[in-house]
Amino acid sequence: MSRAYSRDLRERVLRACAVGTETQASIARRFEVSEATVSDWRKQEREDGRQEAKAHAGGRVMLAGDLPILDAVAAEHPGAQLAEYARLVEKRTGRHHSSPALCRALQRLGWRRKKSLCTPASTSASMFRRIARRGARPNPPCPPRT
Repeated sequence: MSRAYSRDLRERVLRACAVGTETQASIARRFEVSEATVSDWRKQEREDGRQEAKAHAGGRVMLAGDLPILDAVAAEHPGAQLAEYARLVEKRTGRHHSSPALCRALQRLGWRRKKSLCTPASTSASMFRRIARRGARPNPPCPPRT
């Protein structure tokens, strides 16, 4: 992903536009930005009166206070699916988290999805295990075959 242009560059481009001796196309070439960027910056200055970029809004993240709860839920229910984790965490915290947010949080906690070695192959036979470098928890023992 590309980085945002510097505030200094934006200010210099807008100052050059304010002088009015050059076209937007020539200013864009001089500062090595696209014409659309120059046009967007001028529009933002005109409509919002701001010369700096908006702060990154970010995405929804799982609250840090909920991570230990999720970790405990994952330890208690290692074979649960994400929807079950969402329900269990919501029951304990009162806050709902989406499945993708839970998946990212579980990865941050060191849990990973792993199909059970003891069950037949299926699309829903996955579970989370600790990554070895973070003190892996052993797999539950396989039931004896009869």
